[in-house]
Amino acid sequence: MSANARYFTTGGSLLQGGFTNRVRKPAEVMLVPMIDIFVVLVTFLLMTAVFSRITILQLDLPSANAGGAAPPAFRLEVIVRESGFELTNGESLIAALPKVDGEYDWATLTQLAQQLKSENPDVDDASVLLERTVKYDYLIQVMDAIRSVELPVDGGSAADPAVATKRTELFTNIAVGEAP
Repeated sequence: MSANARYFTTGGSLLQGGFTNRVRKPAEVMLVPMIDIFVVLVTFLLMTAVFSRITILQLDLPSANAGGAAPPAFRLEVIVRESGFELTNGESLIAALPKVDGEYDWATLTQLAQQLKSENPDVDDASVLLERTVKYDYLIQVMDAIRSVELPVDGGSAADPAVATKRTELFTNIAVGEAP
């Protein structure tokens, strides 16, 4: 008789033999290594997370049923075109700012907004109108340029980092629309 045959004959069938008499241990979940992995993962995520301050800007979007309101005496409209900016008061052109070296002229836009605000100190309303081909990023930059400006406190240059600056509001109530 061979060695393999002896196993089958002494214990009977597989169900009656030594295979069924073994005590089975329940499967254990190793929690300690899993907790260690989660601690390292959470630490890594917290250290690499970018903590940013999210600000919400209130926009004055036009509505379909808006009507009957008296138009203001002056409302700045900045039309953003592929060729540059156009500043109007809703009826006539105030200034046209072409692109300089293929880029929008942000400094001149801010200076003109400052000048128009000094001429109309009670006006807070402005409209930004975009052509369909203008990128969304330019809308945000125009809104930033006409909403407020950093001015030096003691008459120094705003470009000098040693001079203290103060943020001055220009046109804070901004409506967004499509350019004609």
